[in-house]
Amino acid sequence: MAAPKLNFPGGMLVGQTAIITGAAQGIGAETALLFSREGCRVVIADIDAAKAEATAQSIIADGGAALAVAGDITSNESIAELVEKAAAFGGGKIHIIVNNAGYAWDDPIEKIQDKQWETIIALHNTAPFKLLRAAAPYFMVKDGEPRSIVNISSTSGIYGNAGQASYALAKAGLVRLTKTVAQEWGPEYGVRANKSVRISGEF
Repeated sequence: MAAPKLNFPGGMLVGQTAIITGAAQGIGAETALLFSREGCRVVIADIDAAKAEATAQSIIADGGAALAVAGDITSNESIAELVEKAAAFGGGKIHIIVNNAGYAWDDPIEKIQDKQWETIIALHNTAPFKLLRAAAPYFMVKDGEPRSIVNISSTSGIYGNAGQASYALAKAGLVRLTKTVAQEWGPEYGVRANKSVRISGEF
């Protein structure tokens, strides 16, 4: 479980609103709990509505502020709804996006089917891009408040991994997306963009 609040009384993320994808369980849920204990309003975005709501209620019971938004992050309609609800929850502002949703669909190169390939690329590359694009009006601002993008990559995206051609390519692409958004939104708007590298395993 995430550690209790360790910073100044209000928390280091007080007043901020975060979207965390794939936040109903695993890394995403722990990130949401940690953020909430630092004073952040967290939006639990996940395809599993029941688990997302359970995670949100757990955070609320812990004294935090959370909103569950269920939907398929690869759907344009779901992304639009997520951004709209997050902005409303945040009083018209979004400060943080954590692109965490994902999984690996492993097979050696010669056995990977088109659906496997396209699904993994859509989930790990296209969805984060579309979420950033949809949320751009809330990040390309100059209001003096902090903004941050965190993209969850993997050691597979840095070193490659046998049986994970699609996943490795997608996670490598996510690293480059991170660098690009840092270059585009950093200098003028002060948006910080960072990657976090995870070890292989369940999200």
